[in-house]
Amino acid sequence: MKKIGIFGGTFDPVHLAHLRAAEEFAENLGLDRILMIVSGVPPHRARPSASAAQRFEMLRLAVEGNPLLEISDMELKREGPHYTLDTVRQVREMSGGSMPFLALGVDAFLEIATWHKPEEVLAQTHLVILTRPGFETDLLSPVPSPAREEYRAVERAVFLHRSGATLRMVEITPLDISSSLIRELAAQGRSFRYLVPEPVFDYIRAKDIYRS
Repeated sequence: MKKIGIFGGTFDPVHLAHLRAAEEFAENLGLDRILMIVSGVPPHRARPSASAAQRFEMLRLAVEGNPLLEISDMELKREGPHYTLDTVRQVREMSGGSMPFLALGVDAFLEIATWHKPEEVLAQTHLVILTRPGFETDLLSPVPSPAREEYRAVERAVFLHRSGATLRMVEITPLDISSSLIRELAAQGRSFRYLVPEPVFDYIRAKDIYRS
């Protein structure tokens, strides 16, 4: 059965650190493909600056030519808040019930207790925490206290849930690039070339997306 990864985000805009993280996520876990899922209205974040259509197009341009990365608009097609649990369930249904691998940055993982039904997310997907410059945590501290009892350590930096799901941390190349930095540079009329793929750079400039 194929191993599918989920790599979601607002991608406002997508940048090179996103792409490198996705590549290393797949390589570390031997994934067959990764669904790059564009978030619609994230419940825990401000509304994106670029439209959903623009963010989807930027991601399409960024991953073009890489057969490992497949973009998805499944969240954009759903109305209302977009919960991770709904996405995980949809991907499991698409893949015949197999448990996907969900990539999550450390910064997002630190807030997991505030998510919609976090215990169910932890039980239904292999959660893979990707390191990020400036953020540190151990694996179990952010997990809601009732769910911590469902895990046991099976090897270094890997915990097994009673459901068969795993929780692990994967160290990735530290590229300190953020979408907010790119938006700020663009708004100031400064160059952000080489922080995003060249087709994305050209698209942002052509559409004048982030200028004040």
